[in-house]
Amino acid sequence: MAKTSLRATAVIAGALIALAASPAVASAHYVFTAGKYRIAIGWQNEPAFGTDTFVGEQNAIQVFVDVASADNPKGTPVSTLNQDCTHPDFQVTVTVGTTTSSPFCPAPAYDPDTGNGRLDEYDYALIPTVVGNYTFHIFGSIDGTSISTTVTSGPTTFDSIADSSSVEFPVAVPAVGAVSTKVDAVNQRAASALASAQTAATTASDAKNSASSATILAIVAILVAIVLSGLNLAIGLRRRST
Repeated sequence: MAKTSLRATAVIAGALIALAASPAVASAHYVFTAGKYRIAIGWQNEPAFGTDTFVGEQNAIQVFVDVASADNPKGTPVSTLNQDCTHPDFQVTVTVGTTTSSPFCPAPAYDPDTGNGRLDEYDYALIPTVVGNYTFHIFGSIDGTSISTTVTSGPTTFDSIADSSSVEFPVAVPAVGAVSTKVDAVNQRAASALASAQTAATTASDAKNSASSATILAIVAILVAIVLSGLNLAIGLRRRST
């Protein structure tokens, strides 16, 4: 009985090892196991050369889920997950620097109507907009088996995000993040200039209002002086007549 159990354990372990090395999963993905499940996570679109995926390009978080078995080292696809993303089986968050996304729900890539796509594949469309290392946290439950793994991009996991100028021709286009930074700087300068102009206009308006008030007061003073002079003249004429 013990020998049979040991033999079965060895077979399953061998299957898991073979499955992890299997070409059925795309390259440059991080592969780990949870119970009987083999899970791979990475970018959907990764260049065949180098260790970087390019910023500003259409991409997706890509997840593969299979079950290892002694008679099928490539694994049996698990195709029943995340059928309803309002109640997902598993989710993925993405962290870049100090910014972490809300949980994403990778949806099944297989299309039963056309037969296109892989049964074990789940994708969530994403365009990386910042150059640097990205961290994926995949968590949830697969048929009662809990999963929670965090992995950061790198040479042994999945591609980091790089500037695409080195492969652009004939004109290198600035990355979205760089353009956004420049636009923000211009907006700040424009806002500062507008604030200065508004302050100057307010000062000028105040000065104009003060000048107008002074003019009005001067006119009133002149009118009062004229009236008083008229009264004095009238009084003087009356006295002479008497």
